Amino acid sequence: MRAESCNGLLVPAVVQRFSSGVLKASLAIFAILLLSHSARCADADSKEFDQEFLRGYMAGEYDLIGRKVDSTATYAGHVTLRDEGGVLQVMRTIEGKTDKCAARLDTVAGTDRIPVLRMHFRFDGKEYDATYRWQSDPDNYPRFTGYVYLTGTKSPGLEALFPIHQ
Repeated sequence: MRAESCNGLLVPAVVQRFSSGVLKASLAIFAILLLSHSARCADADSKEFDQEFLRGYMAGEYDLIGRKVDSTATYAGHVTLRDEGGVLQVMRTIEGKTDKCAARLDTVAGTDRIPVLRMHFRFDGKEYDATYRWQSDPDNYPRFTGYVYLTGTKSPGLEALFPIHQ
């Protein structure tokens, strides 16, 4: 049997060829896995979230607890979300006053594309914008938390919407 030098050691040629073949095969498998993973990630990034499903998931009645913009004053109310003709319609009742608006699904954080719910509404005679994130509660209902802004806001308001189970 012929032996060849490998890093100063005498190693049989069969072992060297076998090791080289295993290394090449391992690298090929690693490259395939890497490419398939990056293709799957790129495909996931290019997909929009299912807005129809989310509108249906979010539709319902909610208790609202909030803190006013640039204040420590708090308030409570009721919010109804309805999917009407592909638009998420919102009815907000706070301090006995009702406002209707539409909400839209959007993303934030650039390429991270974190989904959010945005609203533009009137409250206390002023125009507000709100951005909410959501997650499922233990019963698989959506629960929202968000920031409420006025033009020139120094300290945003806060709101949390808790589902009313029926």
